Amino acid sequence: MISAAPLTNANQASRVVVAAAIIMVYVFAGFIFAHDFMIKQIGFALAIGILIDAFIVRMPLVPAVMAIFGDKAWWLPKWLDRLLPNLDVEGDKLIAQLKDQESTSKIKSSSRKAY
Repeated sequence: MISAAPLTNANQASRVVVAAAIIMVYVFAGFIFAHDFMIKQIGFALAIGILIDAFIVRMPLVPAVMAIFGDKAWWLPKWLDRLLPNLDVEGDKLIAQLKDQESTSKIKSSSRKAY
């Protein structure tokens, strides 16, 4: 059974993807009006590439693949998991470590007072 999560996420993320794509297409399309032929080609290719990426890959294909694979889309091989650093971006592990230190220091101080 396919969940509704990919569709919900696609609806929420579509605004950001479309806005970013429009901005980037306008920037790269501005290169088309340059005098240098190479710059025109690069601007045109990048603008078309962004359109294809945003409206063909990111909008329909990525949510469809995520819905089909489910949890397996997030699978990471064990060898790669060991190789990659374990980043604690939001600081949850640091907060847990500080709470553990605080609780052990309270236990030590209460055991000293008992004698």
